[in-house]
Amino acid sequence: MINYKIKRSLILLGVFLFFTPPVFSQNYYKLTPDLKRAYDNIIMLKLDRGQEILDSLKIFQPENMAVYHIENYIDFFRVFINEDYNEFSRLEENKKRRLDKLKTINKNSPFYKFSMAEVNLQWAFSRLKFEEYFTVLREINTAYDLLQENNELFPEFVVNNKSLSIIHAIIGTLPDTYKSLLKLFSGLDGTIDQAAKEISGVLEFSKKHNYFFKDESFTIASYIALYLENDSQKAWKIIEEADLNIENSPLACFVYANIAMRTGRNDLAIEILEKVPKGDDRLSFVYLDYMLGCSKLYKMDINASYYLRSFVENFHGRNYIKDAYLKIAWFELIVNNNEAGYWENIEKCLSQGEKIVDEDKSAYKEAMNADIPNRILLKARLYFDGAYYLKAYTFLIQYEDKFMNSGKNILEFNYRMGRILQALNSMDAIYYFQKTIDIGRNSGLYFACNAALQSGIIYEKMKNYNKAKEYFKLCLKSIPDEYKTSLHQKANSGLMRIK
Repeated sequence: MINYKIKRSLILLGVFLFFTPPVFSQNYYKLTPDLKRAYDNIIMLKLDRGQEILDSLKIFQPENMAVYHIENYIDFFRVFINEDYNEFSRLEENKKRRLDKLKTINKNSPFYKFSMAEVNLQWAFSRLKFEEYFTVLREINTAYDLLQENNELFPEFVVNNKSLSIIHAIIGTLPDTYKSLLKLFSGLDGTIDQAAKEISGVLEFSKKHNYFFKDESFTIASYIALYLENDSQKAWKIIEEADLNIENSPLACFVYANIAMRTGRNDLAIEILEKVPKGDDRLSFVYLDYMLGCSKLYKMDINASYYLRSFVENFHGRNYIKDAYLKIAWFELIVNNNEAGYWENIEKCLSQGEKIVDEDKSAYKEAMNADIPNRILLKARLYFDGAYYLKAYTFLIQYEDKFMNSGKNILEFNYRMGRILQALNSMDAIYYFQKTIDIGRNSGLYFACNAALQSGIIYEKMKNYNKAKEYFKLCLKSIPDEYKTSLHQKANSGLMRIK
């Protein structure tokens, strides 16, 4: 009897399945609460926990392709923070697999092209660490085309502008000649003003909606304001409004402390960096030790070298190693009064690390100098870098006659005094900057180039745009051996602002 009932049930089930038309589900993209939980863990650098949640979602929500977009953040942070080429090469294989998954999303979704653009953009920025510039350009161009097409298809999809603003900001810093060539051969185009408006619109959207990528957008906006619009007050206001989770996220600490250091809040940066959340369940972010060591050095803190040494001993990447050794050397010279310690670390500066970023190039050039730096100027420089402007001025001004009468180091004295007075909002800065330009225009040092840039910024604030343009162009004519890329980028940004 039981066997008969089982057989009958199986026959009915078979008939039902045979006559019922198959239902094929469409893969989709949806940012669910579970995905937000995974994303939040990733932003807290709890990458393994984030991966566990995503792996679970692949089983229980197999049709939601948003999992593969969020998963790409894990690889991005590993590569960007660790700077390990072998790890990069191994993880790069995931790019195609994820893009193939994202291509199965319903093409009528605004997240279809957006998610693929995001993956391309993240790999482009990861690849920058290893100087693969041709592929970087190709990936940025692919992302740009996807985002532009998405804008045309879904003009109300504000989220698109989060990523588009980054590309427009990058292109906006290029000289007109390069921009024209780039537009001709790749179609890439954009301005800083366009980027600022786009990200501003995203921030307004985030204030009215439960926006998944809120922290990212506020970070992008603050960086555009600080580095491209040259508006430190705006940058700080944005990052304060962001309400980043610095208690639980090392990345939030990085962003908040970075903006604090560059807007004259070095003590606050130290406070944040001393409380960075750490643990075996997080990806190690050793660069934050470098930041803390620098901030403490600006204050002449006796613990500065501890953090700088922690960085060089524990970081296995490529960048900022030379600069860290140079700063340890400075610490030995002006805090410990130890010339032997100075030269020991100068030797390490010359032999360790790479010359990719401007800071390392500059450190190497300074280390190649056979002379010990002038301790007075070095101390004033460090006070200035920490935004202790009044302390820097009262310390340096007492030695003015000494430098003017001896003639030695007069170029750097004029430059340092100009920068300090500029920070104190004194128009006397122009006088010292002009002397710097006159004395140092053919020296190969960055002093004259940056003096021209800063003069342009001063005149821009005064709304004397003709003079501002004159000095921005003078900056571009100067070809220093160090910091050329960043100084020229800022001069081009200045010219774009006053067009």
